[in-house]
Amino acid sequence: MDKNLNNLFVISSPSGGGKSSLIEALLSDPYAKGLSLSISFTTRRKRSNEKNGKNYYFVNSDEFKKKLKNNDFLESAEVFKNFYGTDKKITEELLKTRDLLLELDWQGAFNIKEQFNSVKNIFLIPPSYNILRNRLEKRGTESEESITMRLSAAKEEISKYPFYDYLVLNDDFENALTDLKTIILKKTSKQDFKTRVSEKLLKNLLD
Repeated sequence: MDKNLNNLFVISSPSGGGKSSLIEALLSDPYAKGLSLSISFTTRRKRSNEKNGKNYYFVNSDEFKKKLKNNDFLESAEVFKNFYGTDKKITEELLKTRDLLLELDWQGAFNIKEQFNSVKNIFLIPPSYNILRNRLEKRGTESEESITMRLSAAKEEISKYPFYDYLVLNDDFENALTDLKTIILKKTSKQDFKTRVSEKLLKNLLD
């Protein structure tokens, strides 16, 4: 499915990993004019700072199930009791004319890799679980139960890091943004990319 298509990138992170803010800043760069974000469909409730058609296409369960039945999705997954899916037609049409960015969890990233061999997978690594918790709390949209559930899932998500081509440390917004620009806008290969994620940090996060 890669033939005659442009570059495809997938960004993943645990909840609170900061990917949405980084993607927004990346897309605002003047050199990102040839890059688009593919908007996923979700049954999750819209947060107050989100817009339909910009952050996600927000649909109800029946609408989502209809698209699933019609085989409209390249990939779909259930995450924290909500469903997410990447529209097949939209993705393929965009890739004919420009580079494309997908914001997916590890399940979605695995599914996309099966269909697009040349996809570049990027994982945002948090410096600590305390910082993840602080970011989730600052959202003001998550209950304590939801925060606990998301933090519990973070360890499993981070354990998938060997699958990814690039590891980006999100300890500082500007540094992480520079790393993403290096990978996505400058097309730096995974062999030439110098990650700031240390083996010690990964060990601490996974112990």
